[in-house]
Amino acid sequence: MTAEEAQREIASRISREALDAKPVMFQSLVRNLHKASQSLEKSGALYAGTCVRAYDGELSLGTLLVTVTPFNFGDAAVAADGIVRSLIAARGDSWAGSVLDTPSGPTAILSGMNSFPVPAESVPSGEDMALPMAEMQAFLPVPQGPENHEQCLVSINFTTPCEDHWDEYCSDIVKLLRSVTFDQPDLAVPDANTTQPAPESSPAHPSAVPAPRAARPGSVNPATPFG
Repeated sequence: MTAEEAQREIASRISREALDAKPVMFQSLVRNLHKASQSLEKSGALYAGTCVRAYDGELSLGTLLVTVTPFNFGDAAVAADGIVRSLIAARGDSWAGSVLDTPSGPTAILSGMNSFPVPAESVPSGEDMALPMAEMQAFLPVPQGPENHEQCLVSINFTTPCEDHWDEYCSDIVKLLRSVTFDQPDLAVPDANTTQPAPESSPAHPSAVPAPRAARPGSVNPATPFG
């Protein structure tokens, strides 16, 4: 988002009364949204969203971030196992992980607790605080295809401050992971100098560079509250 787009986005979600009553807060929200959108773009984000819902009458919040980054992994199964082992070793006993078989291949799954610093200006008490967050991360090596110029890794990161609702969110994330598939490469385009005619049942394909593989949901209906 540009700064102007961030301003329009915030204005569309806040009442006019709130905007008029606290213009400083409005400008702060605009700046933060603008910074966040720029950071997400630099990180290779495909999707970033939040979900506010209720579990047994209690308000619950979750955030979801999906990114794709270059990553030379060699064999996908070996890479997934190595990701689990190395990250658990780095983060300590509070984290656990395993490799989950998904329709798109082996996926490294890790979960644990993180502590996110909240600056004093955002805290009613005026003091810095640390907010405990339950976190789940999934790392999926992108299957190799003839159109891939480099190996990539899809990273799915979920966080919630509502640890008591963790079991319900876990089932949502498992549904999401099992819904991820990858576009198949386009059929090869015959060389223009080839004299052999194509079979009558073969559709005509325009000459074009095949599109890179992209993650996409496997169902029209949302598999999770995040869509």
